[in-house]
Parts: sequence; C-alpha cells; structure tokens
Amino acid sequence: MDKHPNSSRIFDLDEIMPQTENPLGSITRMDADNFPILRGMAGSLLRLKKKGSLQIPHWHINSVELNYCLSGKARMTMYGNGKKDAFILNPGQLTFVPKGYWHDIENIGEEELKVIMVHDDERPTQISLTESVQSLPKDILNSIFGLSQQAVFSQLENNGFFDYIVASLHTDETGGNITNAKNSESETNPYTINLRAMEPQIQTPGGIARLGSTPYFPILKGLSVFVLDLEPRGIIEPHTHPNAGELNYVIDGKVRFTILGPNNEVETGEMGKGQVFFVPAGYFHYLQNSDYSRQGIVASFFSNESPQFIGLVGAMSSYSNEVIEAVFSKESGFFKDFPHVVKNIFISAETK
Repeated sequence: MDKHPNSSRIFDLDEIMPQTENPLGSITRMDADNFPILRGMAGSLLRLKKKGSLQIPHWHINSVELNYCLSGKARMTMYGNGKKDAFILNPGQLTFVPKGYWHDIENIGEEELKVIMVHDDERPTQISLTESVQSLPKDILNSIFGLSQQAVFSQLENNGFFDYIVASLHTDETGGNITNAKNSESETNPYTINLRAMEPQIQTPGGIARLGSTPYFPILKGLSVFVLDLEPRGIIEPHTHPNAGELNYVIDGKVRFTILGPNNEVETGEMGKGQVFFVPAGYFHYLQNSDYSRQGIVASFFSNESPQFIGLVGAMSSYSNEVIEAVFSKESGFFKDFPHVVKNIFISAETK
C-alpha cells in the first residue's frame, strides 16, 4: 500500500516530521495550514519517549481538546475554574479538556507514551506556563505568591526561549500532588474515562464500536470519538453526519473508504496505521476494513459531542418501492424483494 497516497483528504500524522522535537519527545501538529481541507477540527500527535518526559502546562485559547491515549502511561494535571484535577492515563483513556483549562501530560511509564489530541478549531492556539511567567515583572510574581522580593522568581532567567517538552525531576507514580493515584479505571473523575474498558455500545458480526460521546461521557462539548474495532472485511454503513465533521485516525490495520461530496465529487482510497482522513459535515461516506486476515482499529473523532448518524439502509428503506423504482428508472416490481429496514445498521459484515 502507498504510504503517501495523492489525496487532499489524507494526512500521514505518524510519518511526517514533527514541528516540535528534542531527545525527550515530539509533537506533530495537523491543522489548516498543513492540511487545508480541515474545517472546525485539528489534531496533533504527542510522543514522550522517556519516563519523566513532560509536555509543559499550557492552555488553548480558542478550542477544547479531546485526547486519546494510544500507548504508554501518563499523569495528567488540569486546573480550571478554581479546581485542580489530576489522574493517570492508560491506553484507551479518553480525556476532555475544556477551553482555557491549564493542563500538562507526563510520561510515568517505562515505554514511549503516545497520545492523539483533537481540537474543535482548524487553527488551535495556545499559551504556556513558561510564557505567562516570563511575561510578568519579577516583583509582581513575588508579590502575588507572598514572597520576598529576593525570592525564587527574582532568580529565574527570562531569555524568551523555552521547550514544549522538558524532563520532570519527579517521575514516580505515587509521589507529588497527584490525587486519586491508584489507576485510571478506578477513578471517578468527570474529565476522563477509559473507553477501551467500556462495554461496546454497538456489537455486530462486522465489529464493535465504543462511543465516547454524550450521554456516555457527559462532560463533552464540541467533540466526541467513536473507537471502531472492525473484523476482517467489516463495513461501517454508508452514512452522513449532518451536524459534525469527522476526523478518522487509523490505530491499526488498513481501511478503505469512499467519500461523496457535492457535484458528484467522489474519492476512494486506502489508508494504513497512523494515517488520518477528514470528512466534512454532511458528506456521504463509508469505511471498510480492507484486510482479509485481521482486525482494523479506527478512532473516528467528530466536531460535535453528539454526532448524528444517518445511514443509507434506514434512509433508502424509508421510501416506497414505487419511489425507488422511479429514482433508478426501473420497471414496476423491480424492487419487490427489497427489504425495508428503517433503522441504522452502523456496522455490517461483508456477505459472501
């Protein structure tokens, strides 16, 4: 399979050169500047290579964030509206960060941490803790913390340079100020759930889907995700989302797709692990695991906390045989054996 297909809808998130990189890790950003088709969504891939690697505290000015832990183990601390939340991230963990909330991520495991992050703006912006402190006079900083004018802030250098990924001096799992530090599955925190540990809401012979959307993850606003495990040749029913764009990231395997837009604009392609493709709201599309021998796993992010799904099966079945025969210029009785199934199928197995 061509790892770099010639398509304006596909972005090779795992393979392109990161915009931020040092020996501790990297951040690869995907927005409207390098993926122009994006509307109302953007993303990034965070890799923290070593235990103690830390993405510095920061906040997003114009977007919420929904992140999904692909591998590794992390500690995340978030502060907003006068309240601190801290929790452990494991593979399958889904975390929502409201707009403007300060947050960081620290690798506390023995393997590389890999997290995909999605925003509800095609050009998300951010400010870091480092920048905020460096923008203020030292006497102001000392005063608001109740320190003497010769205290720690007076000794900080302010050279305007900082790294987005740094090394934490504290890497053990149980220390620091973390709350609820047993493991993410046992925590009751409104901002995070372990999606992979949930019972799938959709189960068919073609595969399963776990829905990180409302009402299953009530705190969400502006974003959601469905994690799809497709059996060999499993098919996501051809459908539209009237209220949401869709950003699909292939976690594992191979996926074939077709997208239909206005003016009979059709594109068909195939993607592999680490690649992304974008579907604008309202466009008709389907996905299929194109591997005959193993599962394919896809994280489908949406620009709405409750994406609507209008499937071809239910929609076409809503019309009489007479209407369908007229549409396709067929004689009366041509669709006499057509099954009218007025419901969403979601996931189907390919018939033999």
